[in-house]
Amino acid sequence: MNKELFEYIEHEILPRYEKFYSHGLIHINQVRINCKLLADYYHLDQVMCDIIAIYHDLGLKIDRNHHEIESGKIFIADLMLKKHFTRIQLEIMKEAIEDHRGSRKERPRNFYGEVLSDSDRDFDIEVLAKRQLATSLKNNVSLKNFEEHFEFCYNYLLKRINENEHFNLWTNNPILIERRAVFESQFLDKPLTRSLYKKEYEQIASDGTLEKILNYYEDY
Repeated sequence: MNKELFEYIEHEILPRYEKFYSHGLIHINQVRINCKLLADYYHLDQVMCDIIAIYHDLGLKIDRNHHEIESGKIFIADLMLKKHFTRIQLEIMKEAIEDHRGSRKERPRNFYGEVLSDSDRDFDIEVLAKRQLATSLKNNVSLKNFEEHFEFCYNYLLKRINENEHFNLWTNNPILIERRAVFESQFLDKPLTRSLYKKEYEQIASDGTLEKILNYYEDY
């Protein structure tokens, strides 16, 4: 990434995530790391992979249910990007951003979309608990206690298990496959998963984070 684009990303794009919680900079940076891993493994354009990781969740401030489409609109309207990528590259990247959601059943339209989608996976229960509970607490106001939020979160993830009895991965990267295997062995132990979610729920409720999730953060 050249200096002009780097400084633009650092000063104009990444700060937009500062008022995001579940999809904040910790998440974005992890997706960037994963995208770099896959870009190296599959010999893809490093800068294109980094840019799609950076832009993929910006639309959450506009519309959670269709945030991938809104993120694609933000991406393709960015005049700075038009200075640094060809029309074909921009279209590939826009499609990748639009196709990244983990709940998507159809294969992404291009390989960059597969890479972004797989990079967006949370194969870490403690990280997943933090992000899922925050989203549920913000959006599911009818749920009254930890048990109800946990059951919603757990069942939501179970729906992502595919016909091969795995959480879906579009690529065949061995590192991600190994991470998935460890995650599945832990997550499907429901008492273990419940205990980790309970710990996170109590932390959120006691340290002031819940108030900020409900009234400050914007990524829901």
